[in-house]
Amino acid sequence: MTYSIETENLTKVYKGFAANDGVSLKVPKGSIFGLIGRNGAGKTTLMKMILGFSSKTSGTIRINGKETEEELWKERGKIGSIIEVPAFYDEMSCYENTMYHARLLGIKDKGVVDQVLEEVGLSKFKRRKVKAFSLGMRQKLGIACAVLGNPDILLLDEPTNGLDPVAIAEIRRLLQSLNKKGVTIFISSHILGEMEKIATDYAFMMDGKVIRNISAEELKQTGKDLETYFLDIVGGETDEKDS
Repeated sequence: MTYSIETENLTKVYKGFAANDGVSLKVPKGSIFGLIGRNGAGKTTLMKMILGFSSKTSGTIRINGKETEEELWKERGKIGSIIEVPAFYDEMSCYENTMYHARLLGIKDKGVVDQVLEEVGLSKFKRRKVKAFSLGMRQKLGIACAVLGNPDILLLDEPTNGLDPVAIAEIRRLLQSLNKKGVTIFISSHILGEMEKIATDYAFMMDGKVIRNISAEELKQTGKDLETYFLDIVGGETDEKDS
């Protein structure tokens, strides 16, 4: 099996506190990989290190099998991402924001922007200012910007957080469509029922460590749903927000 993302003993220490403590995981190429954990488990920190937004203290990161710093930065160019809340210029239109991101990526073809806005269901709103967008529309716009460069991997931190059921279903269909085109999706979410509908593999984090890995098929064989399985491992509530 080939892997889009791998980490080995990945550690991040802030002022003596290990936000990530020896994290090892493997994200299969072509999978929808769900990263699950309670508030403060270290999910966002892990994603930031993979993307190079935060430096590691120790350990190894591989993206598409590459691990030297030079290779990693090249491979990171093949990743589209949303970390925390997507940032846009509110006084600019949906189209203008997307075109701005396209130009940052060196994309000059306006047809590419029109295509991605169509794919995420925003083409009829492309002239609307982003300040008038709902949270769900902002999340869709974030995904549109993330897929502009035809990435091999999408890394999404809580992309459905705060959305209503209709918006969540629309995001789910969008991610499934992208995955069918061969995009590997690495996603964190607290909406476990929704995660169970789309993920092929899971990793569970607690106190900065990955404490369990399981495939969707293996989960099915346990006879438990994802929420029950998660609570059996870590206990507590499942609706807290990550940090």
